[in-house]
Amino acid sequence: MHVALFAASGCYIGLIPGAPGTYASLAAASALYGISRLKPGVAPELLLSAVCLISLIGVIAADTVARAEERKDPQKVVIDEIAGQILTFAWVPLSVWTLLAGFLLFRAFDIWKPYPIRKLEHLPNGVGVLADDLLAGVFACLSLQLGLWAGLR
Repeated sequence: MHVALFAASGCYIGLIPGAPGTYASLAAASALYGISRLKPGVAPELLLSAVCLISLIGVIAADTVARAEERKDPQKVVIDEIAGQILTFAWVPLSVWTLLAGFLLFRAFDIWKPYPIRKLEHLPNGVGVLADDLLAGVFACLSLQLGLWAGLR
């Protein structure tokens, strides 16, 4: 259970009181900013690989924690926000502006959950925990792409 909690809570970020999902999203965006400063032009394939690995671990860890706590999606489980936030930037050039806009767009879609994002919460076990945030990440990525295409910077 300790390993599952460590993973599901995003290295215990989910245990910080207040807004753990927002903190986890901010940590993911900040990590990407740091990576982009070290290696400009992070390949989408690398980000997608990270999302896939985090999602696989997340489904198992989120399910384990949810079963132990007898809750469908405990607030401390934030690995889904980390995966969704990273997915937001998969096909976006990383800059301070895109990271800020992507962070805000992802949080908006994750909280608002427009159709069909909310429907995915009803999928069983850890899949339901991760799926809605992954789709929120896709929506945020597409919105960010649209903004970039329209010349908003």
